[in-house]
Amino acid sequence: MCTHLHVDHVGWNTRLENGRWLPTFPNARYVFGKNEFDYWTEQNAKAPVPPFVDSVLPIVEANKAEIVRNDHQIGDHVRILPTPGHTPGHVAFTLGRGKDDAVFSGDLMHSPLQTRYPELSAKFDVDPAQAAVTRRNFLERYCDTDTLCCTAHFPSPSTGKIRRRGSGFSCEAAAGN
Repeated sequence: MCTHLHVDHVGWNTRLENGRWLPTFPNARYVFGKNEFDYWTEQNAKAPVPPFVDSVLPIVEANKAEIVRNDHQIGDHVRILPTPGHTPGHVAFTLGRGKDDAVFSGDLMHSPLQTRYPELSAKFDVDPAQAAVTRRNFLERYCDTDTLCCTAHFPSPSTGKIRRRGSGFSCEAAAGN
């Protein structure tokens, strides 16, 4: 499941073997959001996007990709949560039966500083204003709940629960981390 298609989130998808990029996990299905896939397909048509060429297209060519819409679910435990801004089709993945026990936020937030100040966007955000709105909405949604937030780039421990801190938030390490 790829939250978005930047190099640091798709590089493991493939491996170079005899000069060809092949799926790292040949028996797996790879889930890509349609909005994200369409965006990078368009960018790649203008000029080659190396991580898309070597880490996404070979998955599609091997018939291992599931290009899904934002209402996609895997069973009754995994759902997509649209979180645009970092990239146009960026998504988070929520896990839990009937409720969000955990959420993988991808690059919605790069630093704990962005929980305290959700309006701060990273230079890698395609749409910084949208990213800030999405980030605040996400933090409001999970604030003071039992949902475990799993981030991609926070220092260890990179999981925690969102708590309100004045006009901002924090991601407090969950017990056992």
